[in-house]
Amino acid sequence: MINTLDIGTVRAAADRIAGHVVRTPTLRVRFGDAELLLKPEGLQPTGAFKLRGAFSLMTRLPADTTGVVAHSSGNHGQAVAYAAATLGLRAVIVMPSDAPDLKLRRTRAWGAEVVMVGPDSDERAARADELAGEQGLVPVPPYDHPLIAAGQGTAALELLEDAGSLDRFYAPVSGGGLMAGCATVMHTLCPNAEIVGVEPADGDDTLRSLAAGERVSVPPPKTLADGLRVRRPGALTFEVIRRRVARIELTTDDELLDAMAWALDELRLVLEPSGAASLAVALREARGRCGVLLSGGNVGPDLLALVARRPRPQRNT
Repeated sequence: MINTLDIGTVRAAADRIAGHVVRTPTLRVRFGDAELLLKPEGLQPTGAFKLRGAFSLMTRLPADTTGVVAHSSGNHGQAVAYAAATLGLRAVIVMPSDAPDLKLRRTRAWGAEVVMVGPDSDERAARADELAGEQGLVPVPPYDHPLIAAGQGTAALELLEDAGSLDRFYAPVSGGGLMAGCATVMHTLCPNAEIVGVEPADGDDTLRSLAAGERVSVPPPKTLADGLRVRRPGALTFEVIRRRVARIELTTDDELLDAMAWALDELRLVLEPSGAASLAVALREARGRCGVLLSGGNVGPDLLALVARRPRPQRNT
């Protein structure tokens, strides 16, 4: 396996996954004095960017691989299940007891065997490790692997190819795979762009880790953004983020809901809370040409109905 993350790794991943993922469009929106260049990864077959990383790693597995295991709150699990079905592999996904029903159902619909554990992300990671040893399954980690991060970085590569030079780039940060891959691309191909990571206020492990100069853990987050509830950044991803990301901004659940409502109203685009995180901060501070990674759109009907009824935030277009 490749142990480095650089622009060459990302380009190679782009070549491998090209036949398996959607090249999502870049949506151009005027917002006050800013131009938002939006990358809607909810248009992937599994509704989130995670498919990029899953195929990036799984297309490099040894030929004698028969099965994989992953742990996920939902989007990574769906991606691994979909990729496994495509590649003819068995998939076992460890998911938390509070996983959104939509993500649980879709993970099973792709043919994966789901093992349920408690809500803590550390618990599901430990159970996935146990299953790998017990059943001879190959782990597909959700973020802390160079091939995973390289696959996620292909979203930024496409964005720059379509949009050209940017002044700022926003992406959500959880375990850090998406941001590590995208920051690698941005730093290399658009070095003057300010790279901004976004975390929920109740899930600020990366912000705290950067302040401490080392990875630290936070209590299990309660944020609506279930895809951003990781308690500690990855080892590989944290080092990339520490070197490449200019700053981390926090967003609240109310801001996430406002951003979801704005996207639904202005763009007719469905976002999940995690997928709206970067947009929430971009709407708050955007100026210049801003690339905004909208990471996913897997939202259940009850929350979507709440968003549809929500008073619209003031327009700035």
